[in-house]
Amino acid sequence: MLDAAIRKKLRDFELDLSFSVRPGGILVLMGSNGSGKSTTLNILAGLLEPDAGCIRLNGTTFCEPRRNISVPIEDRRIGYVFQNTAVFPHLSVRENIAYGLRAHNASSQEIEEQVRNLIQTMGLGDLSGVTASRLSGGQKQRVALARAIAIRPTLLMMDEPFSSLDLESTHTVKQLIKTFVDRMHIPCIIVTHRVADCHEIGDRVLVIASGKKEWEGRPQDMPADCSVCRCPSGRP
Repeated sequence: MLDAAIRKKLRDFELDLSFSVRPGGILVLMGSNGSGKSTTLNILAGLLEPDAGCIRLNGTTFCEPRRNISVPIEDRRIGYVFQNTAVFPHLSVRENIAYGLRAHNASSQEIEEQVRNLIQTMGLGDLSGVTASRLSGGQKQRVALARAIAIRPTLLMMDEPFSSLDLESTHTVKQLIKTFVDRMHIPCIIVTHRVADCHEIGDRVLVIASGKKEWEGRPQDMPADCSVCRCPSGRP
């Protein structure tokens, strides 16, 4: 279970959010550009420090400024897929997936087994030796997801994972995400601009505006007057 209360003064507003994500649950985080979505993920990951609040995952406190608690990034074991996919273009598919495992000092046997299984599951068998620079957008996204999952994360976060994908690739990646989140029974947060994504992959939605919660609930209950539903990027 992820329980987060975050406060951080930003340039134009103060980010002030509280939310929870259950194991096996997918929270879709929505809001206009610059509303604080990516900042929220970066704070959860440990890339940014909040001014106040508390972040707990499965009973372990990752961050609590008033008690001077801040668990290092590498010890949080969070799978994070960035908005720009961030695969290493000079490394092969196999090497990209293995990267996080090596960073966590996994054994050679564990690396080989995990990489082999994920390549097969992701449908990348014919591409294992191909460098990432030669992959399509959908293939890169599957590699990035496989690399995040390879470390057996306790939390999976994805920032705009469908923005550069065609319809077929989007469907494939969504099915893979749902399968792994359910199988690993971990909380997941996905940032997206598209209302359709909420209905297709999320079981909870959190809409934020200028760093504050505007609405939270089930996708099917989202009101039509939400800010994300009024803007073109929020349309299905």
